[in-house]
Amino acid sequence: MFKKSLIKLLAVLCFFLPLQVSALSTSDLVVLEDFSVVSIEGDSIIELSTAKNYKNALVIYNREAPNYNNVAIVQNGKVLQAEYGIIAVKSTPACDYNVEFKNVIDNGANYVNGCYGVDAAYLGTNEDGTKAMMMISGVVGWVNMDDVTIYPLEMLPSRISTYVVKDGYLYHQIKQSFTSDLYSALINVGIAPAYLESDIEYYSYDGHYFYNHDALAIMLDDYKASSHASSVNPYEPYYNYYQFVSHRTLTNVTVEEILDYFRNTLQLGHTITNYLDMDKDSADDTLNRSQFYDEEDAFFQYQYQYGANALMMIGLAMNETATGRSSLAFTRNNLFGHAAYDSDVEKNASRYFEVNSSIYSHAKYYISGSYANPFRFQFHGSFFGNKANGMNVSYASDPYWGEKAAQFYMNIDKAFGSKDYNSVALGIKTSTDDVKVYQYDSTTSTILYSTGKNPDFSFVILDTITNAEGDWYKVQSEATLNDESKVDMIYYYDYSNYVAYIKQSDVQVLMNIDKLGQKELVEVTFDANGGHFQDETTNITYQLEVGRTPVIEVPEKENAYFIGWDKDVAPINEKTTYVAQYKDVASIEMKTLPLQYFEWNDRINIDGGTVQIHFVDGSSKDIELSTSMISNFDLKTEGEQEVIVTLGGTTTSYGITVDKELDTIRQELKEEITLVLDEMSEIETLTDEQVERVLTLKKRMDEYMVPYLTQPQLRALDGIIYKAINHRIHYVIYDNDLDASISGLSLSIDLGDSLDKNLLKDTIKLIVKNSINSSHEKLMSRVAEGNGYKVIDTFAIKTQKNLDNFELNTPVLISIKKPEGAQSNELFTVLLYENGEVIKCYTKQTNNYIQFMTPSIGEFMLVSRTTTNEYIIDDVVETVRVDNSDADIPALIAAVLFAIASILGIVVGIDALLRKRKRKKIHDQQKNIAEEDSVQQNGNFK
Repeated sequence: MFKKSLIKLLAVLCFFLPLQVSALSTSDLVVLEDFSVVSIEGDSIIELSTAKNYKNALVIYNREAPNYNNVAIVQNGKVLQAEYGIIAVKSTPACDYNVEFKNVIDNGANYVNGCYGVDAAYLGTNEDGTKAMMMISGVVGWVNMDDVTIYPLEMLPSRISTYVVKDGYLYHQIKQSFTSDLYSALINVGIAPAYLESDIEYYSYDGHYFYNHDALAIMLDDYKASSHASSVNPYEPYYNYYQFVSHRTLTNVTVEEILDYFRNTLQLGHTITNYLDMDKDSADDTLNRSQFYDEEDAFFQYQYQYGANALMMIGLAMNETATGRSSLAFTRNNLFGHAAYDSDVEKNASRYFEVNSSIYSHAKYYISGSYANPFRFQFHGSFFGNKANGMNVSYASDPYWGEKAAQFYMNIDKAFGSKDYNSVALGIKTSTDDVKVYQYDSTTSTILYSTGKNPDFSFVILDTITNAEGDWYKVQSEATLNDESKVDMIYYYDYSNYVAYIKQSDVQVLMNIDKLGQKELVEVTFDANGGHFQDETTNITYQLEVGRTPVIEVPEKENAYFIGWDKDVAPINEKTTYVAQYKDVASIEMKTLPLQYFEWNDRINIDGGTVQIHFVDGSSKDIELSTSMISNFDLKTEGEQEVIVTLGGTTTSYGITVDKELDTIRQELKEEITLVLDEMSEIETLTDEQVERVLTLKKRMDEYMVPYLTQPQLRALDGIIYKAINHRIHYVIYDNDLDASISGLSLSIDLGDSLDKNLLKDTIKLIVKNSINSSHEKLMSRVAEGNGYKVIDTFAIKTQKNLDNFELNTPVLISIKKPEGAQSNELFTVLLYENGEVIKCYTKQTNNYIQFMTPSIGEFMLVSRTTTNEYIIDDVVETVRVDNSDADIPALIAAVLFAIASILGIVVGIDALLRKRKRKKIHDQQKNIAEEDSVQQNGNFK
């Protein structure tokens, strides 16, 4: 008995130690059809017994668990039950698989995607071994055993998600895979509470209660007991204001400030007209163009009309679209990921005719009509929340979507001095009671809606009331109400009158209770004056804060171009009406055409397209083409198409061709490239047959362009082509301060007749300089700082072929050494300047070098962010380096010719000088003779 007690004591002490990745793994488990009951002790696995079915194995498990360390039930190498473990949620490389589970509190269906958060707390297994209980993002649920892997604590393959305090802020370090020790996401969840220490990692799967880094098993025990007693903050749960404030609030930031933020902080100067995505993260790489451009007003108009906080909508849209640069934002004018289901995001997502329509739909139908509507299944409160309550429950498979959206909201707000932070009072229900929300401050009044039993439901508190029935809070109603103050799905939201009441005892956490009250509002009306707004109404009326500038969408009128309102739109203090003004349109036409030839399944490209409006009065106006003007195209349909362009209440069109043949050729090329890489990557010297095969592939790529390649693929293929060329083309890099090297030159330059030259070989040269244009550097610095980067260095690179500059046909991969003093947790990115645009290059890094893929050569800026990862990765070698550069024949010839010319010049100069001296000598002699003759003649004369 003493021995068994000692084992238990050692087990507990072991669990109290900081988590280390163990030498044990699930591959060490016995693989049997029978159910094995084992004890995992240190670095060893002790088999205790076996059973033919799970029921009998569970009996053995329950009998042995008190006597041994972490006891588990295993079948076919899979853990089905353990005393202490962490769950890995199933995911796929394409991130198209969602894991469904049932909430243990209300049996409600929910789902998560392991690509966005792989680990969860394991809390037990059901009686037949088919389901596991897990906690993730504040919710506890039953999940199918086939959708998870249970790792006993001793078998964790890498570290798990944690929270850490840095520079006064609390960060969530999220693991999205157990194949790497690196954190995949780092979310700032707000100002850190005083009870958490800096630079100490804490465990938490609800984001409210935190456990020391040596108390993982203690946390699991607490969770199983529905307790927080052993956390570092058992009586002070943490709630991030930005994550739990309702959309039914008004931002304190003005539309003018948001305009300034987009234009001057983020340096947004244009919408997206063509799409570049080198790292395939589904976001355009150009940082200073965005579908947010010129759409600031819409967020504020629909805040006032439909009760959706403008800054929260902007933060949500920034999270969903990489600040308006996502593929869906560009191709579908969809800023919010509407209907972008994980099974096929591009196929399923909603397409809007205009970007403005996306914002309209989000505020009206998604926020007011669904997530704040108790009649809809999506209703869990209109705050961002987590997987227990809030929009995160139904909006996203990402378990930490609420934290991410809140982070964007917080970051924008910080840019304006945190005007929204803690500006309204919040009350949070942490219990499992179904809280009733009343029409009036009486239990005899109508119940408007209830919260459901799940914890973490947040209310906006407007006032406190005490009456004969007790203590009440007046709260902002999530639901829209009719004239009788009853729930009605009418979309429009009245901030002044849509209020409700709850008992004070129904909330357990209070925030900013001194910030009670409602804002003073004033009414504004916009008259479309014969036209209409996108909801087909001819007038729009809403209320906004006194002293604010009203905003409105551009109305539409047949054969008319909107030119403004009957008076200046300015801050108002009293009821005001504006009337639309138009200019009559005779016709529109395409003045310059954008790209008209596309590969099948490509993205539209409207770069360079302009529309000319001809007015009835004889004048005209040129307008740049935007995605909000075009419709009636499908790049997944082969053949001729007419793109409809709508502007000024009339239409025109231009033709495009979608060709599937080129896409087929590209696919064939990609398959051949894959075969070549598989067969030749490790070969030092190619055979003649292999050389011929590689050069044939290269010529086909020259004709049809290189299909997309990852960094490793590009490097490997370039190395193979380099071997096949075998110095018949010279590649040169001179010694430089960045120790720059390159892969991809052989891919980016057509072979032409280069291989036929025997004596004077073509030479391709990379030239590195340490400075860039000052105005370009200024723009790049502003863009970098606006996107949260620190500027490190600038440099310029150009390429030459036989002394002539040339442009790249395809992206290349350049490697530069890390700057002196670089930290191991510093994440670097390289930016490219190109024609006024700042492009984020596809950047990776190793121990000593930074590798970036660039679509063109030019001026670059090295920037960085500090993370909590340690980037310790083996260095890689590029194809062309300083140490293996060929001779620069053209430069040598030029130098020789210059030397010869210089020598000839010297010889000619000396010869000229000698001739001059000889002529002078002859001249002097002749002069002397003449003078002597003159003297003699003078003497004879005398």
